[in-house]
Amino acid sequence: MHKVEDIRNLAILGSGHSGKTALLDALAFATKVAARHGKSTDGTSISDSEPEERERDHTLTSHIFHFPHSSRVLHVIDTAGHADFIADSVGSLRAVETAILVVDAAHGVTFNTRRLWSEAERAGSARMIVLTKSDHENIDLDAVLADIRKSFGDKVVPITFANGSGSQCTGLINIRTDSGDQVDEWRALLDERVAESNDELMERFFEEGLKPEDLKKHLPTAMAKGTVVPLLAVNPPSMLGVAPLLDFIADYCPSPKDAGGRPASVDDDPTEYPLTVTPDADGPFCGLVFKIVSDPFVGKMSHIRVLRGTLPADGTFTIVRTGEKVKLHGLLKMQGADTVNIDAAIPGDLIAIAKIEHLQLSDTITADNAKLHLRPFRYPTPMVAVALEPKSRNDEQKIGPSLEKLAAEDPTLHVGRDVNTGELVVEGLSQLHLDVVFAKLKRRYKVEVTTHEPSVPYRETIMAGSEGHHRHKKQSGGKGQFGEVFLRVKARERGAGFEFVDGVVGGRIPRQFIPEVEKGVVAQMKAGPLSGCPVVDVQVELHDGKFHDVDSDALSFQLAGGRAFLDAFEKSKPIILEPMMKLEIRVPSRFVGDISSSLSSHRARMTGMDADGDDQIVHCTMPLKEARGYQTQLRSITAGEGSFTMEYSHYDPVPPNIQQEIVAARARDKEAGHHH
Repeated sequence: MHKVEDIRNLAILGSGHSGKTALLDALAFATKVAARHGKSTDGTSISDSEPEERERDHTLTSHIFHFPHSSRVLHVIDTAGHADFIADSVGSLRAVETAILVVDAAHGVTFNTRRLWSEAERAGSARMIVLTKSDHENIDLDAVLADIRKSFGDKVVPITFANGSGSQCTGLINIRTDSGDQVDEWRALLDERVAESNDELMERFFEEGLKPEDLKKHLPTAMAKGTVVPLLAVNPPSMLGVAPLLDFIADYCPSPKDAGGRPASVDDDPTEYPLTVTPDADGPFCGLVFKIVSDPFVGKMSHIRVLRGTLPADGTFTIVRTGEKVKLHGLLKMQGADTVNIDAAIPGDLIAIAKIEHLQLSDTITADNAKLHLRPFRYPTPMVAVALEPKSRNDEQKIGPSLEKLAAEDPTLHVGRDVNTGELVVEGLSQLHLDVVFAKLKRRYKVEVTTHEPSVPYRETIMAGSEGHHRHKKQSGGKGQFGEVFLRVKARERGAGFEFVDGVVGGRIPRQFIPEVEKGVVAQMKAGPLSGCPVVDVQVELHDGKFHDVDSDALSFQLAGGRAFLDAFEKSKPIILEPMMKLEIRVPSRFVGDISSSLSSHRARMTGMDADGDDQIVHCTMPLKEARGYQTQLRSITAGEGSFTMEYSHYDPVPPNIQQEIVAARARDKEAGHHH
């Protein structure tokens, strides 16, 4: 059984094709977990086990492994490199102490690397950089290092570095064992950065310098505090640098104890986190759900990081969010797609629990009903929406629950019925993201879908006031129908809603029929005459009418009320309103000019701009219809580096030319309907 001090938890992050999965395969081979050196290109990788990953040659979800090395246990999470699958990386960072950022020397630091760096910083992880592909031709390694340090600061200190690029790359310079001008300079820098993590150490550094045992003792805490970011060069295909990397992780990466505790609170919706959950094996159990996978064969698999206490395989815990008590029937450890049964888990362990239906992502679980709340995860918001229907009628019952299972494991996937249009709408980070979701839907749950652009929930209203009148009269032997109604309509301010005013005097319409007139008006407002969308923000005053002692009834006044409203509405300068969204567009500064000019073609109005480091955040309002397709253009302008978030703002009149298009489309639909 291992101890908390022996655990090293690492997440491998980086852009697509930077060499993350290759690094994982090399680590598996070096630690003898894999009998051969796997490669994702020929399908022998121990990671990428999902069919969608093999098909696209891309990691799309995180995979968890444990590797033994010397006396240590390394828990390693391989994460997706594509920005559209960042959700798992956000969760993984909460499960580990160290984020390994893989940068390939051929492409240098990408936008996505910087974004993952910020996520690691936000999660409070120690960071280290693994530089791959130093052996590629025409690479200026000094320029690559300068670029990395420009992006991430001079806390970045090379520990191992290729002795040349391309065919000149025959081995590594290692500052722990080699000497020479460059090496001495880097070692001095490492000592200085480690000393910065501790005042007492700083004094000693200035007086007498640091000893090797000082490094051994203080480098893990310096990494945890972020004063040092070690950089190691590794070429996974040739295994160059893999052994020194493993030794470095075992000797210097922070254990759960080195990293200290996690901030927590007893408040349900805290602004502060005054408590600390420390990795004490004897304390009361506390864990965090950092990943969920639903599988039709295995059921729901919840992945948990143990933060405190020891959890036996037959133990119990409480889900803090719901207060529900859960009895365990076994604990699992993941080795890629395979599972191993274990007897108990200690702080720092990454474990999986099968078939606990009510667990959700980012849930806190505790042993003793302790109401502990850890910091919530922050995920990017979806930017692309599609409406969908199942291809076969038989799948109508299955589609909702199946999509909900996929959304439970991916917080950047939102699923819901649009209350205005009744459509089933799925939102994700990009079209690729949604394509992978629909591929999983088909493979796991046998549900195929057809998709189309979601309808825009337009509204109708009026700009002026007018009068309306209708006389409903039907005589056909026996009892007839009769009701006559005089209305006035006028516009109310935006968002004020509907108001019905009873202005009838002298019993011109009997009291029991007045609510019927309102019913008729409300029914007519549900589908306005211009676009078939609801009418909003009008006042309707019923001021006169006539009735017949025998022939008047509820239905007659409903019909008369509805038609009188239509008569008035059409004379009151009716217009169509569209939903406007507030967008925050984040782009590297160099793209701001292009973005500003792209906004006008999307009928957007810029409302302001903020700087955040090298990024600019552009604030604007944009019609929902335009915002739904904006992501494609944003990606092409910024070469994939731009992203945005949006939320509903208000309704605005659509321009006259667009109003004509909507009315014409509605007329065509009606015409087509009549022909069927």
